[in-house]
Amino acid sequence: MRSHAKFTLAPAPGRSRQNRGSEVVRAALLEAAIGEFASRGFAGASGRRIAAEAGAHQSQINYHFGSTNELWKAALLFLLDELDQAIAEQLAQLESNEQADQFAAMVRGFVHFAARRPELSRIMMHEGAAPSERLAWFVETQLAHRHRQLLAAWTNLRNSGIAAEVDPDVLYHSMIGAASLLYANGPEAELLGIKPTDYDLTERHAQSLVALLLPGRNKDF
Repeated sequence: MRSHAKFTLAPAPGRSRQNRGSEVVRAALLEAAIGEFASRGFAGASGRRIAAEAGAHQSQINYHFGSTNELWKAALLFLLDELDQAIAEQLAQLESNEQADQFAAMVRGFVHFAARRPELSRIMMHEGAAPSERLAWFVETQLAHRHRQLLAAWTNLRNSGIAAEVDPDVLYHSMIGAASLLYANGPEAELLGIKPTDYDLTERHAQSLVALLLPGRNKDF
């Protein structure tokens, strides 16, 4: 059986999703929190607004998550699970074990995820602007191992002459920004006459980003 272990971007060891209380209420609170944190950041978020949007009581946030801080973490983990699934779906369609094709599939999965879920980028724009315990937790438990995987793959692709001459120190933020800013700044794009919700645009976006990052690949999706 073909293995795609290099780019599954698996959760950090020991991470699992907990099931506590009513899954319907918990899921509604998560979705409401994702929207609230994306729009206002953690500092500007309101537990009351989150509960109202979810059709729940504010006390249920503590019941299901323990605190608003833990709700923020749960929202991030939920979005990362969706990202991992989007990448896994692209990898499952591959008929190749070539590292360049796997990297291209990973980029494609991320672009399509960013188009569907701009909230992750918006949340990180808020949180990444200043040091915090939440940011430190996210980097240490979720981002660091993904970053290491990405740089290892990039080094191999550069050494093989397939990848663009992009400095590894700027690769992550350059790639994430190129893949997600169009959707995170969707209202701005729409004022410029661009429709970030257009599936065909997302397809062209993914192909363009792969072409920029992997000029030596010379393959279509």
